Amino acid sequence: MISLSLKWKYIISTLLILLVIISLFSIYNLRFQENLIREDDKKRVELITEIIKNGLYTIMLEGRGREFQKFLESLVAEEIKEVRIFNPETRKILASSVPMEIGEEIYEEDVVQFRTQPSPDVFIHSREDEEVYSMIIPIMNEKPCQKCHGSTEKIRGVLDVEISMKKTMDRIGELRKRTTIFSLLTFIALSVSLAVLTTLLVSRPVEGMIRKLRKVEGGDLSVRFQTDRKDEIGKLSMTLNSMLTELDRARQEIQRCHLEEIKRIERMATLGEMAAAIAHEIKNPLAGISGAIQVISEDFRDDDPRKEIVQEILVEIERLDKAVRNLLSFSKPITPQKEPVYLHDLLEKTISLVQQQAESLNIQIGIETSAEKIVAEVDRELIQQVFLNLILNSFHAMPGGGKLTISITKTDSSARIAFSDTGEGIPNENLKKVFKPFFTTRHTGTGLGLAISRNIVEAHGGMIDVESTIGLGSTFTITLPV
Repeated sequence: MISLSLKWKYIISTLLILLVIISLFSIYNLRFQENLIREDDKKRVELITEIIKNGLYTIMLEGRGREFQKFLESLVAEEIKEVRIFNPETRKILASSVPMEIGEEIYEEDVVQFRTQPSPDVFIHSREDEEVYSMIIPIMNEKPCQKCHGSTEKIRGVLDVEISMKKTMDRIGELRKRTTIFSLLTFIALSVSLAVLTTLLVSRPVEGMIRKLRKVEGGDLSVRFQTDRKDEIGKLSMTLNSMLTELDRARQEIQRCHLEEIKRIERMATLGEMAAAIAHEIKNPLAGISGAIQVISEDFRDDDPRKEIVQEILVEIERLDKAVRNLLSFSKPITPQKEPVYLHDLLEKTISLVQQQAESLNIQIGIETSAEKIVAEVDRELIQQVFLNLILNSFHAMPGGGKLTISITKTDSSARIAFSDTGEGIPNENLKKVFKPFFTTRHTGTGLGLAISRNIVEAHGGMIDVESTIGLGSTFTITLPV
């Protein structure tokens, strides 16, 4: 299939419309002019017929009947084909410009025309492969004629004048030729003009814009379009210039943010390495300190006030040790060892680990799931760690008791696990920070639990988000591919 450009589609469609309009106008004008020529010729035929009739009356009234036939014969010319007089009753030709016709029967169509026409009129018929005008009028037996012919007959005869249509057809043929040539020249002139104007006003400017847009596609946002035109192309150029300006500004902003992000990532990587190194350095001394404190604690009696202080020191050492473990876990890359896991069973196992703690905090745990067991390809231990982190996070949000609802649903390609608590909720300004490392609102928290959970979920190709309403609670939702 031939693919045409917009320019040629416009030109061809417009030319087709022009061709139809010019053709219709030419046909209408040709018909109108032909009718004018025919009407003019008919009036001329009527005039010639009237002149011949008057000539015949003059000859008869002057008593020159012997010159009657000679008068008819003298009328034959290039234009006048035949002049005859016939008897409508006997259909016999009484006199004719062609003497050989005298005594023969007149054409049947002439008799029919004479008898059916309401009044004398010009009509057309064929004679020897040639069309002729014919006019048939009765020669009435008027009072001056009755002196010689008597008054018994109302009609003395019928005058039949035939005039060649050759000149008429030649004029019509010339008219058709001129009209056709003029229409073709007009169509050609309009076609050329339309093609030139379309090229100059539309095609070239659009092609120039396309060339510039290809430069933009190659990354050159410094390109600008001419805006000196006040038409649609000028408006389009202004719009494109504005768009390119915004794109250039946005690209510069993206580059700036990208550089800042790279610097931030580099700083975070450096901090991560430092934190991991520091955590390694701290872990071993903490273990030694913890062991030493435990030995010292054994030397104190239970009622010794120093015993309580030592136990508080051990609790703080344990908290520091947990923070070091979390820090080491966060700094290590996560590589899940995936296997098919029933999420419902894994969730129930996780709940069993914290069921006693939930009862002590007066927290009810409910599970909402479909009858169908949902299987996902995940790392069992890592996802259980995420479940545990989110459950404990909900417990911390409901220190005075409440309800934790866990729902598991499945879509076409993912599993959705939602943890909804009835706690105090998270302020809007903190919603974007909850997954950042070291962000916590609790004195005893490390701020790494949710950050580690997010890393684990994303390592599985999933995502985690949070919704919260102050006074009503929060909902953490995990989406995992299945």
